[in-house]
Amino acid sequence: MTTGYIYILFNPAYRANQYKIGKTTKTPQARALELSSATGVPQSFEVLYERRVVDCEKAERLVHQRLMRYRASSDREFFAMPLNAAIAVLNDVATEIGVLPDETQLSHLENTSPDDNAIQGEMSFITSKVKRAARASRNGTSGPVSFDDHVSYTDAIRQPILRQLRNDILALDDRLRSGETITPAQRIVYKIPGDKNFIEVKVQRTAILVRLIETSIHDSHGAVRKIPEEHGWGDLKDEIRISSTAEAEYAMQFIRAAYRIAAAR
Repeated sequence: MTTGYIYILFNPAYRANQYKIGKTTKTPQARALELSSATGVPQSFEVLYERRVVDCEKAERLVHQRLMRYRASSDREFFAMPLNAAIAVLNDVATEIGVLPDETQLSHLENTSPDDNAIQGEMSFITSKVKRAARASRNGTSGPVSFDDHVSYTDAIRQPILRQLRNDILALDDRLRSGETITPAQRIVYKIPGDKNFIEVKVQRTAILVRLIETSIHDSHGAVRKIPEEHGWGDLKDEIRISSTAEAEYAMQFIRAAYRIAAAR
């Protein structure tokens, strides 16, 4: 029995209703990066949906069995089907196998079975994003994402927090504006030009995750957790979950310390 994730990935170079559905023992984001770097992949894969389960191998087998009639090609992990049907099957299988809290992202659905309204809201947002990406691909563009796209992804409570967090980060150093990279899968990466990434912001529906390099700041609130090495985040060793203005203000002391370390390198 192997703990891991089952996921749905999308590549805008493929048809709008075609998805790669599989498993990984790392993170779906790491798996997407791995696939995107392979020779011959036209555009980057993006994580659309994920559930962390107690046995990802068994979960993948069950998902593939239930989606067999949708298989799109000789590659057993590609399926052509409605996205809502794929999400429903992943949720059913995850519940059957056993859902675990997401160690690296604390999924906005967390470890509960999502209610119908949550699923419908999620599917509506993801479906519109897939359609935009596919349309951009057909028009010969790469379908770039913006900071405002990420703001619109999170909920109304977190939106002003995300905007203020970004302002506070950019205020640390004028160079960070040119070192800011807005990526798919709701990620915002910061680095001082010429240096490695020292912080990454992951935007979720009901939380904001900050991953950053290690600092020597005392964590009086117990908010910082260590990222397991096997998750493949390189120099980013610590993670802080932000769900409120107070938590964002507390996290800034660690972000400032991470910036000072990066600037001194």
